[in-house]
Amino acid sequence: MKTAAVRAKEAAAPVAPRQRRTQAERREEAGRLMLEAATRIVADKGLDEFTLADVADAAGYSRGLPIHYFGSKADLIAAISGHIREWFFAGLKARAGRRPGLANLIAGIDFYFDACRREPVMLRALQTVLAGGLNKPALVDAIAALNRDSAGAIATDIRAGIANGEIRRGVDPDTWSILVLAAVRGVIAQWLVAPAQVDVAALRADFVASLRRSFAP
Repeated sequence: MKTAAVRAKEAAAPVAPRQRRTQAERREEAGRLMLEAATRIVADKGLDEFTLADVADAAGYSRGLPIHYFGSKADLIAAISGHIREWFFAGLKARAGRRPGLANLIAGIDFYFDACRREPVMLRALQTVLAGGLNKPALVDAIAALNRDSAGAIATDIRAGIANGEIRRGVDPDTWSILVLAAVRGVIAQWLVAPAQVDVAALRADFVASLRRSFAP
């Protein structure tokens, strides 16, 4: 037990100054905070009903800073797409980062459905950006790559499941990867519009059971 003298000495000891962040660290933080603010705004207002000044205000920076970082609104929208992509694949890896196969595929599906409860803002932003790929030239390539990589991850699990005997050999990985991705995104889109009408937990259970039946060797 410390004596009063020891406690007094410790209290009087000089406190080490906080290490100042480098300019690169401050710049990285500003970019991240503006992207996070922009993502929240997109989830709330969509891709058209916001300005760069709105992003600056929401992030707590001067109104000219987003232009300095991103250049234009179109470039910012493309950066938002990249930010959402990083969130999605980081979460998918954390949830489903195990040996490829049927269990890994189901864990990835769970990530989608669990995000309804954990991160609905990111899901809404994701769906908004996906829709923007239809008419926003700045997003076309990014969304095409996101779709390709998302389906590719599912196809990898299906191929692994076929190889280890969990999934029947007649299943085409490329076809089913698109079907699975479309089904999950479709459920999420309907839930975002009318959550009271969509029982995500029940749909998840039925969807996984249906996949198991369809894939059964």
